[in-house]
Amino acid sequence: MKQIAAVVVTYNRLTDLKICLSSLHKQTRRTDAIYVVNNGSTDGTDEWLKSQPGLTVLTQANLGGAGGFATGIERAFQDGFDGIWCMDDDCIAAPDALENLLLSPNIGPAIKNCVSISVKDHEELAFYVDRPNQSFRKVTDMTQFDLVYGVASLFNGTLISAEVIRTIGIPDKKLFIWGDEVEYMTRAQKMGFPVVTVPTSVFYHPPSFDRNGIPWPGAWKQYYAVRNQRRIFQNMYGSKYGIVVFLQWSIRATLQQAKEKRQNRLYNFLLYGEAAFDSLLNNFRKRPESIFTVRLYRFMHK
Repeated sequence: MKQIAAVVVTYNRLTDLKICLSSLHKQTRRTDAIYVVNNGSTDGTDEWLKSQPGLTVLTQANLGGAGGFATGIERAFQDGFDGIWCMDDDCIAAPDALENLLLSPNIGPAIKNCVSISVKDHEELAFYVDRPNQSFRKVTDMTQFDLVYGVASLFNGTLISAEVIRTIGIPDKKLFIWGDEVEYMTRAQKMGFPVVTVPTSVFYHPPSFDRNGIPWPGAWKQYYAVRNQRRIFQNMYGSKYGIVVFLQWSIRATLQQAKEKRQNRLYNFLLYGEAAFDSLLNNFRKRPESIFTVRLYRFMHK
C-alpha cells in the first residue's frame, strides 16, 4: 500500500483553504498525511491552522508558489512518502480524486495530474491547452482518453512519485511564481518521466484568465512568467539552444506589447523588457517590490 501525503500551499485565502482541506478529508482514499505550507499569511490563517488537528503546518515567509511547493515537497519526501499530492489552496478535490489517480494505468514513476475543471462551468477546463494537432478546452476533450500524455496543470492535484523527486529534485524557489510549475514539468520530461493528466480524477479550480491582459498594477505577475520562460526553453531545447529560442521569443513578445492597444502598454513593454533582460543575466532575485517597472508605475500613480 502506497503512502501518500498531500501538500497544500496557502497565502491569504483562508476561506478557500478551509474548503480545500474539507475536500481532502472527504476522500474515498484518505491521504496518509496533510502538509500545509503557510506562506506568511496575514489573514488569520496561522491562528486557524493551529486549531486544526491532523495537519503538519510549515510556516515561512512568502516565497511564492515555487517556494511553497519546494518546502512542502522536500519535507514530505524526507518523511518517506511514496507519492506527494500537490495543490493550491483554491483547489477542490472530487471525493474520488485521489482514488482514481491511484487506480489509473501503471506507467511507472511519473507525474500524474487530476483534470482541472472550471468551478464556474463544469463543462469547461479551468486551464486551456493548445497543441499543434489538439486543443483541450472542454472536459469532453480529455474524457475520451485514459491518460493524456504531455498535458498537466501543475500544481493542481499533482501526484508526484518519490522516484521522480529523487531524480529531478524539488521546484526551484528562485522562480517564485508563474512558470515554476512548467519548469518542473519540463524538467521531469527531460529526465524521461511521463507527465500525464488522468481524466477520471477531478479537481475544481477557478478558471484561468488572460495573463497578458491583467490590469495594472497587478500585471507585475507577468514579469515572472517572462523571466522564468528561459528555464523552460532550456529544459525543452537544451542549455545553449534554449537561450537562443528564449531570446527570439522574448524580443517578439516584448515588441508585441508596444503594439497592443491597451492603456498601460508602455508599462507592459518595459516590464517584458526588464524580465527578459534579468533572465538573460540570470537575475532571479527580484521580488514584486523590487521590480523597476512596478516601482516606476507606482511612482507615476501616487
